[in-house]
Amino acid sequence: MDRLVTLIDTLDRWITTALDGLVIAMAGLLLVLLNWAVFARFVLNDSVSWGEELPAHILAALTFIGAAYLTRTNEHLGFDAVLRVLPGGAKRLVTCLNLVLMGGFGALMAWYGGIAAQSFLGRMLISVDLPVTLFRGTMALGGGLIAAFCAVRLVGIVIGRVDPDSLIPESDA
Repeated sequence: MDRLVTLIDTLDRWITTALDGLVIAMAGLLLVLLNWAVFARFVLNDSVSWGEELPAHILAALTFIGAAYLTRTNEHLGFDAVLRVLPGGAKRLVTCLNLVLMGGFGALMAWYGGIAAQSFLGRMLISVDLPVTLFRGTMALGGGLIAAFCAVRLVGIVIGRVDPDSLIPESDA
């Protein structure tokens, strides 16, 4: 059992580091591309062909990867003020129910995201020679990560290795 816990902890650290880097790289790329498009259009008076299409696809991909990142870091949208005032048993039950619902949503997002990505196989972006599936596949990836994060936490809470209080974001107060 200890080997499994060690493996899960190691994978969790690796995935979190990879998500950190991916989200920062995608946001940075989006910043550079949008600024270049504006500079080229208004300063060089020469619009780039990918000025709208590529940043829009990167932003959509960033949304799905970012959702997984926020799920992992417990910074997703939630009503944690209610959870904070619940007694221990109720807090554990509500947290488990929340993880089941979020994990189910992530699984559906992965399933239908995979279907959507497959429907774009062979298609390329109009302005840049990149496959559309590269961007559409991020919905499946993000959903799969959300489902996996929720499943690991749910098991951790059920077996008593994860305290529900550790999943509540820090207070702003």
